Amino acid sequence: MKQNLIGADDLLATFAQQRQVLLKHTAEALHLEASPVRPESVAREAKLSAILVSSLEELKVAEEELLERTEALADLRDELEQRVRGVRQLFDYAPAPLLVTDLYGNIVDANRASLALLRREMSSLERQPITRFIPLNERRAFRDGLARIAETEGVSDWRFLLVRPTDAPLQVSAAVRVAKAAGNVNNTRLFWSIRVIESADTPPTA
Repeated sequence: MKQNLIGADDLLATFAQQRQVLLKHTAEALHLEASPVRPESVAREAKLSAILVSSLEELKVAEEELLERTEALADLRDELEQRVRGVRQLFDYAPAPLLVTDLYGNIVDANRASLALLRREMSSLERQPITRFIPLNERRAFRDGLARIAETEGVSDWRFLLVRPTDAPLQVSAAVRVAKAAGNVNNTRLFWSIRVIESADTPPTA
């Protein structure tokens, strides 16, 4: 897509350049019409007319190429939007509770299964720390574990206790994948897939 955008910019520059040439030659032609008719003027006018015709043809070609590139970019944009919508639907309707947080555990996004698990609406979850759902006496250890995970590519079975406002605590296991952003640590995202553990196993530390 980046190459298509660069190509479109080049065509726009060509289009603008040809337009300036055409305007310049048109101004010269108008100046000749206002001047006395002389042999050298006639020859120059004929040459200028040929240049004008050539400039018009080049301008037309540039315009057609720009139109084609614009249509291609529009098609690519529609395709990308469809893919984004498809991924969004897969995320929203996945049976497993899925969360997206920043590097520090602040919730950025959650699917429907997560909202049902946490007994929350998205409006009350966004930018809230996931530690809100960790028992008070375990929050420090949880933050330490989160910091260790953020330095890796993720973990597949991080077990901890999840507390909710109106229901009994749940023993859960989280698979956490770290998506690091090049050059900006603040754009790093953690992708969580949460599974409720039926047995009362002791949760291992991360």
